[in-house]
Amino acid sequence: MTLSPALICCSSFLLFGQELASGQIIAYQTDSHIGVADLSGGKVVRRDLTPGTDPAISPDGKKIAFTQSDDAGDRRIAIADVTTGAVTVVKGIPGKNEFMPVWSSDGKQLYFNHFLESEWALASVDAEGGNFRLVLEKGSRQAGTFGPFPGGKEWLCHDLESFFVLKLEDQNKVTLADIAKTGALSLSMPGHLDVSPDGKSALFERSVEEDVKPDDEGPPSAVFLIDLSSGKTKRLTPKGANANCPAWLPGGKDYLFSGFDPESSSSTICRAPLDGSTPPVILLKGASHPTVARP
Repeated sequence: MTLSPALICCSSFLLFGQELASGQIIAYQTDSHIGVADLSGGKVVRRDLTPGTDPAISPDGKKIAFTQSDDAGDRRIAIADVTTGAVTVVKGIPGKNEFMPVWSSDGKQLYFNHFLESEWALASVDAEGGNFRLVLEKGSRQAGTFGPFPGGKEWLCHDLESFFVLKLEDQNKVTLADIAKTGALSLSMPGHLDVSPDGKSALFERSVEEDVKPDDEGPPSAVFLIDLSSGKTKRLTPKGANANCPAWLPGGKDYLFSGFDPESSSSTICRAPLDGSTPPVILLKGASHPTVARP
């Protein structure tokens, strides 16, 4: 019996999904696609899934939320199934300009940047569609970057000047609390941050003016660690790495980040220990924007 191309494609996705089921799963982005990779074996297993940007893998590793753009320039939040490769646009979001989804810690909701009447707002929607809401109303404090604390209803955010904690109360009420002042951090929007598995610190990216070289178009970025009780920050990635998009690996001892490989002139995903005991190691070439599943 001859299998149709559609069945062959579906079968390969199913086999790949079975391979991923017991491994350490991440999402990534190439120049044109989002994809999924398994880091658990001696050899990294990867597969590009669908055109898109801003991939965010669900906590259980079964789905990837991402930004889907069309020829008209509209941007929608969509979800790709890791096993089948099927893509669905999340329903119930008004407007045509949304990007960079982030999963809630329980995997039930997506938070994202939402364009509203000439301003950006933080919004949320159920991952299954519906229950759209503006988390931070127009004119209130901006959330340039945001990420959930593990196992709760709190989110770490920054407004380009300082970090703060957003807590979701009952009846859709929101309370905000500042993290200790950290001074000018050269943060930008959109950016990436990731709260540690124990909720005590976070990885984030920022531009580093002192690393600028004469031929640079702008300052490179580096990955930093912030202690959320004191507000103290520490640079993690070495000078010249031009590192961004940090993501914790389970256990909190290692992390991933996007870098650049001058030999291949392409983006890379690197792994590094938090204590800096060994240099970063390249895991994937031609890929960036890693996010990590946390079942």
